[in-house]
Amino acid sequence: MDTASIIASIAKAQNILKLLTCLQLTAYLWPPEAIVQDGAYADYLIIGGGTAGSLIASYLVKQKNISVIVIEAGGMGEFETTQPGLFPLLKNSKSDWNFTTVSHGPFQQGKVLGGSSQVDYMIYGIGNPEDYNRWAAITNDSSWTLKNLCPLIKRTEKVTDPRILDSPDVFFHGTEGKMRIKKYHKSLNDGFFEAYREMGQKVVNDINGKNPLGYTDTYFTIGQGTRQSTAYSFLSPERDNPNLKVLYNSLATKIIFDDNKRAVAVRVLTKDKKYITINARREIIVAAGAIKSPQLLMLSGIGPRQHLESKKIKVISNLPVGQNFQDNPTNVMVYEMGAADTVSPHNPHEFPVAVMEGRVAIKACQKRADYQILSGLIVDPSFFLQVCSSVFSFKNSICDNLHKSLSGRQVHFVTHHLLYSESRGEILLNSTDPEDYPIIDPKYYSNPRDIERHAEYLEHYNRIVDTKYYKSLNAEFVDPQLENCKGLKPGTQSYWKCYVLGMATTLHNYVGTCAMGSVVDSKLRVLGVKNLRVADASVMPEIVGATVKGTVIVIAQKLVDILIEDYRFSSY
Repeated sequence: MDTASIIASIAKAQNILKLLTCLQLTAYLWPPEAIVQDGAYADYLIIGGGTAGSLIASYLVKQKNISVIVIEAGGMGEFETTQPGLFPLLKNSKSDWNFTTVSHGPFQQGKVLGGSSQVDYMIYGIGNPEDYNRWAAITNDSSWTLKNLCPLIKRTEKVTDPRILDSPDVFFHGTEGKMRIKKYHKSLNDGFFEAYREMGQKVVNDINGKNPLGYTDTYFTIGQGTRQSTAYSFLSPERDNPNLKVLYNSLATKIIFDDNKRAVAVRVLTKDKKYITINARREIIVAAGAIKSPQLLMLSGIGPRQHLESKKIKVISNLPVGQNFQDNPTNVMVYEMGAADTVSPHNPHEFPVAVMEGRVAIKACQKRADYQILSGLIVDPSFFLQVCSSVFSFKNSICDNLHKSLSGRQVHFVTHHLLYSESRGEILLNSTDPEDYPIIDPKYYSNPRDIERHAEYLEHYNRIVDTKYYKSLNAEFVDPQLENCKGLKPGTQSYWKCYVLGMATTLHNYVGTCAMGSVVDSKLRVLGVKNLRVADASVMPEIVGATVKGTVIVIAQKLVDILIEDYRFSSY
């Protein structure tokens, strides 16, 4: 077994799942495909039925006599998008935009109702209170502090974990929301938690509450054996609501403005390659994600003047759209553990690994973490190769080198995330053709300080090899034998700096390209125009110190509250 054979088996499985699509096994879960005529009207047009868009639509359609059209570039969720254990099959599938970048390989983003919440790794976090305090300072709006956003988190969550429900930490969580949140507690992780304690780190019940630092079992958006995407949790219950129409496999190509710079309509390329115009009576809400939202705004005349004029696009509002791209750059570390056990049959209804999460500050006085850890024990060699090659897109040679070194051993697989990177990337138009992908240049580690910091933090984490638990198993760090790092002694500063660049990858937490304070205001209104808002990961002025899905959901809930206030809707 090698990486090439695993990639081939993934492709074969994806082809089998394509055949299942014809059976429409999950079509009953989603709103039916709407027929929308050229010139149609709706009160609200939502561009992108993704993580944010599905949630926003689900609340708006509850209002009496309010019509909503969701323009979704992808299709309905399929069987594999609902099964938590099948997530490795979703990258490079029809539910993925399959973006490519300038220099950092493929980028995954959901192209399906539910967006990235329908194709991601289901890890759920909120971030540090200080993250949101900084947003409040940037926007001069205290409603963005975590304290003031907490009711929105509670409105979302349905936490089902007894250790949370029976503890004071339940105060920070919702128990009656629509999105089920769970943890996996496995005894095989106990030794790791003891190792973390030996390293001087706290092991806590919950890091999305009062204790934002330390190690714990991570949260997953999984409930009753099903992926809890926002499409499943929020929009599916409204699938028969007459106020809702969903236009699938349809690409919003341009936002149309009147002479007063008021957004009045959207030009749409439908699945049968016909252009139609859909009009908005009230507002247009862009929720297409941190890559597609800036592309659409720029195609519509909202963006950096010089860049738009170079593409012969009429400038309607000169704003830094597409700039400020941020992510939490990721490295992978692999440790060989004890002898491999018999592999149990895989349950597609559950996540295949009991994942631990850590948010670690180097100095005890710090309020925010320097790095985040997501790790778990992998006992199935084939699953390790799936994760290495499909999820993280490493070269076959790297995955094969690691796999050979791990023969007959269990694997402690660690994703090590640099938090609060100082590097900034950008999204630019490749052309004026809306079907062309934009230029995506994340510029990971373009700030040398990020390389230095991440190297320091890798070394800091690698102290785990000196713990009693690791020594009892003769556990060791596995060198991936990177070509560019030959001749460097593992464990040295120069080695870790080389390692940072050679093992760089991402968990696809892209944000910041339509940021609050520079592109939208604190009510998510696009500056310089009227009746146009953005609500997705792109509006984060600074990335949070966690996976960002939970924060995107908070942003969507925040917009719901803003609309309730602005239009005097009934609250929920």
